[in-house]
Amino acid sequence: MQEYPTFKRGEVQRYFNKIPKAEQEIINDYVKYVSITSNSPRRLGNVKRTLTQFSKLTGKKFNDITLKDLREYLGLLNSSNKTQSTRNDLKHTIKRFLKNNFKDWSERFNNLEDIKLNMGMNEEKINADTILQKEDIDKIMKAEKTLFWKAFFITLYESALRPGELRNLTWNKIKFNIDGDISEINIYATKTSKARSSYVKEATFFLRRLKEESNSDLVFPSVKDKTKPMGKEYPAMWLKRISLRVLKRQVYPYILRHSRATELYTNPDIPDKIAQKMLGHSKSMSDVYTHLSNKDVKDLVSKTIYKKRTIITPEETDRIIKLEHIVLDLKKRFEKYEKFDKEVKEDIDDGAKKIILEAKKRYTKN
Repeated sequence: MQEYPTFKRGEVQRYFNKIPKAEQEIINDYVKYVSITSNSPRRLGNVKRTLTQFSKLTGKKFNDITLKDLREYLGLLNSSNKTQSTRNDLKHTIKRFLKNNFKDWSERFNNLEDIKLNMGMNEEKINADTILQKEDIDKIMKAEKTLFWKAFFITLYESALRPGELRNLTWNKIKFNIDGDISEINIYATKTSKARSSYVKEATFFLRRLKEESNSDLVFPSVKDKTKPMGKEYPAMWLKRISLRVLKRQVYPYILRHSRATELYTNPDIPDKIAQKMLGHSKSMSDVYTHLSNKDVKDLVSKTIYKKRTIITPEETDRIIKLEHIVLDLKKRFEKYEKFDKEVKEDIDDGAKKIILEAKKRYTKN
């Protein structure tokens, strides 16, 4: 194998059906084990696909896999064009599977030290230029005309929910107007296996109106089947179209969570623990999101380096140049008179320098 292959739809399942029954049982047993802590069909399906791909790419039965096989698999994965998040998910699943299924995993796989997750941001897509500002949010809200997408967009932004969490949100998880216009959204995150609460304000109005028109338990159901959440491709396509039209750049749904997180972590009035709790982070991500914002750097530079910086406008520069020419002309006129001795000429030079210095002080802004 020279590169990590792209599996077509249904290809992984077809391979699973061909592997020995004993191998199928190992995969199915592990999926059942994962279901103890997560009942998400999507996550369980991903676990099954990951292990099936792992089996195919190593070309061996699970019990025969060696450290060399694992390293070759990781080499393919790390050089693939898969996103950083996808690579992390695959590695996490493989690592947990090997620790669970091999009693000698530490010795057999070198303590699994080769499986390293990269938890940094994808700065090509997520950086200070792509993070949305409040004016960007306002522009999109004004441009969008439908209640459904207005409600989805402002709720995703204010709540800082993951897009998948919002798509699966049900009405019974929302407590409207618990404090004036503020509403509470309660969710259970399958990613972290923890419950948390988020709070929205502007979204309250749009969610209440949407509920009046809704005939589904889901807040944002599929158009074709109201019992199922809408697919992740729909908000991605909608946001792509409207952001290109309004902001002249493409915005991804997950950027809204990062934008809100940047606001929370860089706000000096909000303790890190509160931001961490609202976002469902297992630890403070202050350093990551402060890095995404240039505001702290800009403010510090403005208050220190550039606080007393001398700035001369083009107009003021022209005035100084004209004054220098006038002084130079005066010096030439005085020098025509030979009767002035050296001492007088030095006095003239000193006087000229004082005039120029005073002119610069006068036209310089601090």
